[in-house]
Amino acid sequence: MPRAKRSAPVSRPPLARMLRIHEELKANRLPNASTLSKLLETSTKTINRDINYMRDQLGLPVEWDAPANGYRYTSYVDSFPLVQVSEGELFALLVAQKALEPYQGTPFHAPLETAMRKISDGLKDKVFISLDHIGTPVSFKFAGVSTADLEIFQIVNRALVRSEELHFEYKNLGTSKWLKRRVQPWHLCCVEGQWYLVGWDLNREAKRTFALVRMQKLMLPGKSFEAPKDFDIQQHLKDAFGIFVGEERHKIRIEFDAWAAQLIREKAWHPAQELIDLEDGRVEFRIELADLNEIERWILSWGSHAKVLAPAKLKKNIRAHAEAMLAKA
Repeated sequence: MPRAKRSAPVSRPPLARMLRIHEELKANRLPNASTLSKLLETSTKTINRDINYMRDQLGLPVEWDAPANGYRYTSYVDSFPLVQVSEGELFALLVAQKALEPYQGTPFHAPLETAMRKISDGLKDKVFISLDHIGTPVSFKFAGVSTADLEIFQIVNRALVRSEELHFEYKNLGTSKWLKRRVQPWHLCCVEGQWYLVGWDLNREAKRTFALVRMQKLMLPGKSFEAPKDFDIQQHLKDAFGIFVGEERHKIRIEFDAWAAQLIREKAWHPAQELIDLEDGRVEFRIELADLNEIERWILSWGSHAKVLAPAKLKKNIRAHAEAMLAKA
C-alpha cells in the first residue's frame, strides 16, 4: 500500500502567533527567529514579518539585542495592544459603557459588560483606562428597560442568523391566553428599550411584530426559509410612531400650547413629522401614520398641553381615555 502523505503543519493565525511572541518577549527569554519558528511551527520569514508588524504597526518597543542573539522589549509592556483607539474613540467607548448601565440587573448586562471588558483590555498602554474607576460627564437614563430573558434573545437571534422557522407561544397585549405561533423571523430591533421580532406569521400569512418579553416555549424545528431580500426595517417602520404598523393610514394634527411647543421643537419625534408655527408660541404637529395606539399614549402623556385637531377617530379615542382616567381619579 502507498504510504499516506503527512499533512503539513498548520500555522497559527497571525494574532495567535504575535500573542505568543509577546509572551516570550515579556518573559525576557530573548527569542530569535529560529527559536520562535520552532516554537510556533512556522518559517523564520513569517516570524520576522510578525515582529516587524508588532514594532512598526502596533508600536511595541521590540529591539534586536545582538550580544544576546535575540529580541527584547526595551521598556515595560503591560498588555498586547489588540485595539488602538484615538482620544475621541476612547471617549465614545466610555459613553457606550455608560449606555449599558440601564441593563444593570437584567440578563443582558453580564455579556454586554464582558464584551466591553474585552475591548478595554485590548487598548494600547498609552491610552488604557480602567472602565471601573473612571468617571465621565455623560450619563443615560431610561425608563422601562426590557426584561426579556437572555435565553429567549439568543434563540431568536439563532433563528435569524440561520434563517430558520421559530415556533413559540405568544400572549397578545391585554390577554391572558398563550397562543402557538409559527414565524419566519426577519429582523430583531429595540424600540424604546423593548425588543421586538418582525417576521412572517405562517398561521396568519401576514407580516407581524412580536415582543420578546411575551414569548415562551421557543423551539427551532430546523425548517429553513429564504428571507425576503427587499425587506428594510426603516422602510417598514416609516409609518409607525414606535414599532406597530397597521393597515389604515391616518393624517394626524395635534396642537401644542406655548409651554409644550418649546419641548416639541427641541426634539425630532419622527422622520416624517411636520411642525407649523402658530400664534402665541403654539405649534401644530403633523404626521401621517398607519397606527394610532402608540401616538395615543404619547398625546396623553402631554395632558392638557395637547389638543387633537384630526382625525376624528383619534379625537374620540383620546376623549374616551381621558374620561376613563377621570372616572378612576
